[in-house]
Amino acid sequence: MVASACSTATQRTVAKVEEPAPPPAPEPPSRSSVAPKLVVLVVLDQFGSWVLNEHLPLLPSNSVIRRAYEDGAFHNAAFPYASTQTAPGHASLVTGVTPAIHGIVANSVFDPALGSRRTVDDRTHAVLGNPSRFVSPSQLRAPTVGDALAEATQGKARIVGLSMKARSAALSVGKKATAVVFYDTVAKGMTTSTYYSPRRQLPEWLRDFNRANPVEPLLQTWEPEDPVRWERHFGPDARPGEMYPEFPHDPREAEDPFYAFSGTPESSEYLLAAAYAVVKAERMGLDEVPDLLVLGVSGTDIVGHVWGARSWEYADNLARIDRALTRFTQLLEKRGPVAFVLTADHGVADMPEQAETEGGSGGRLQGRMLVDAAEQAADQALGEGDWIAGYVSPLMTYTARGKSRREDLLQALREAMPKIAGVRAVYDASQAQALRASKSEVERLIGATLPDPAPGDLYLLPEPGWFDAIAPDAGTNHGTPWDYDRQVPVMIWGAAVERRTSKEAQNALDVAATLCALLGIPTPEAARQSPLPGVMLLPD
Repeated sequence: MVASACSTATQRTVAKVEEPAPPPAPEPPSRSSVAPKLVVLVVLDQFGSWVLNEHLPLLPSNSVIRRAYEDGAFHNAAFPYASTQTAPGHASLVTGVTPAIHGIVANSVFDPALGSRRTVDDRTHAVLGNPSRFVSPSQLRAPTVGDALAEATQGKARIVGLSMKARSAALSVGKKATAVVFYDTVAKGMTTSTYYSPRRQLPEWLRDFNRANPVEPLLQTWEPEDPVRWERHFGPDARPGEMYPEFPHDPREAEDPFYAFSGTPESSEYLLAAAYAVVKAERMGLDEVPDLLVLGVSGTDIVGHVWGARSWEYADNLARIDRALTRFTQLLEKRGPVAFVLTADHGVADMPEQAETEGGSGGRLQGRMLVDAAEQAADQALGEGDWIAGYVSPLMTYTARGKSRREDLLQALREAMPKIAGVRAVYDASQAQALRASKSEVERLIGATLPDPAPGDLYLLPEPGWFDAIAPDAGTNHGTPWDYDRQVPVMIWGAAVERRTSKEAQNALDVAATLCALLGIPTPEAARQSPLPGVMLLPD
């Protein structure tokens, strides 16, 4: 069970963070022609372009997101690949290359022993406080902006990744980070892994933060701050497709309250408090060597999966994230020249039930059903046998017997799988090069997703509006090549940034070159080399 919680504004307990007084009047994002000494990448998980358009009018005039949209450099961008999930999204933003090159195809891949195995699970580097879990960026095949910064500064730069999700924190900074910090439900707090802490000890600043900010007091009932406004914009609280339709939501009623915490507004305030703690502890942005901070704000994704992006819960959660992020950026701006890039790792589909009321279509694909259908088709075409080992979206994996009859099995599945409601087509994952050369845009996007060798055998493409189900009859998801999943906003503001917009969609991979330009370092050789418009190219 997933639940979510936060108290009302007048009663809530929040993680400790120094807060300045709110600005007396709206101000544009700070900008100057001085090179930033700290560059901050904020990745709002599941915050597609259409989601921004839906929620922007609801944000206050002094909102950092609204001010960045109106006064900073703003662009719509698209990921040039098909598997729009969190892990490939974060990896692509900071490497400037597609999953076919950096190797991170999905959040998880099929593993014969584990069933599903996260792409940051290397079975070697244990999480401190949870020795049965493992986290590292070992699967990354391409250097990140953080890796390039470490090399350019000979290890002097401070490079930090934080998120409630381990994959978002680890993949967003790469293999040479100063610190990678994420939340763990067993550890019941922020932690890291032995990849980043070989001595198996949390850094002193993190031990202090966890002592000062225990999670249990933050497990509070979530009530909406502005129900009248949310109802005016979205209609009734309970809408079709929501997993837990009506406020209030109490994580203490969940099977695992500490897991439920990660889907609460309080969790994002907690994350930003941890981010400011590491900025202070590592003295980021206070010397002549530029530093990099990457924040993966996961709360938007977890809430979006459960309630959808057009819900009271999403609006209420985003409003609180925006307020905390506004305070956080003000604190950093007081320290010295800083530049910010805010974007998303992917978008999201609308709830199928809600899409249908507006003339659209969609639905939920059940993984077990897909495997059973594939087995049945294989049995009918090739004879009784064990052909399919498993399915972890978007890839189906064959057994050894299936691999030995690959061409015959592929033909059978090409005929059978598209007959399933919601399945458009399937593709041989070993033919990525041919897919990348296809005349079909969708096939090129699939080819750009698949490295050689691919961590699976058959790529499954859903119809528009359809997605891999997170629950049998509720919730929504992402992970497809359709525009609502691929298109994301990119906002840039602060030092060395000028006001620019683009009429045409930009390439989301250019975020990496943008970060490098702000940091004043060379972009990794394999990455796209053009920063997004709005970054001032300052003299050395």
